[in-house]
Amino acid sequence: MCKFLNLVIDRAHSRFENTEYLSNVIFLYMRYAKFLNDDYAPEISYSTIISKIENCGRLFFVVLDSKSGEFAGFIYIDNLIGNNKEVHGGEITACFEKKFWGKFVKATADKFFDYCFNTLKFKKIKAQIYPFNSRVRAILRYSGFKKDGILRGETLKNGEMADVEVYSLLKSDVKFVRIS
Repeated sequence: MCKFLNLVIDRAHSRFENTEYLSNVIFLYMRYAKFLNDDYAPEISYSTIISKIENCGRLFFVVLDSKSGEFAGFIYIDNLIGNNKEVHGGEITACFEKKFWGKFVKATADKFFDYCFNTLKFKKIKAQIYPFNSRVRAILRYSGFKKDGILRGETLKNGEMADVEVYSLLKSDVKFVRIS
């Protein structure tokens, strides 16, 4: 149903992979920035998004519909916890084109979390969302994430104090694999 491609931008080593999707990522990021950024985030520009991709290394993924090859969205993991030998976990951010919301995103989530736990050997995946982001909350709950709590007044959003909800999924929480 979905296919993941690493979007790699490594200017220091002149490595670039799957950059034909860069404009799709930038457009989607800009469209949904209100769900992704707070008032302290740098102004969204081509260079800030490029830097975000570069900082994620091989953990920034373009998601394609495997049937049509169409760009569906992106997923990245940052704020890693661990060391050079082992990564304990990280924080996930995802954004999808509206036409892919629903079953496609759920199937993508199943496949991606399976990849994180079984290939990357993560022990934990964390997500932070604004309380008004009910669609992402529903996907997190569907995927088995537990609400760890609310960070009250964690940041500024549109000039006002904003709470942030924190969710996590532990490998030990995943009882079965739902992908074929």
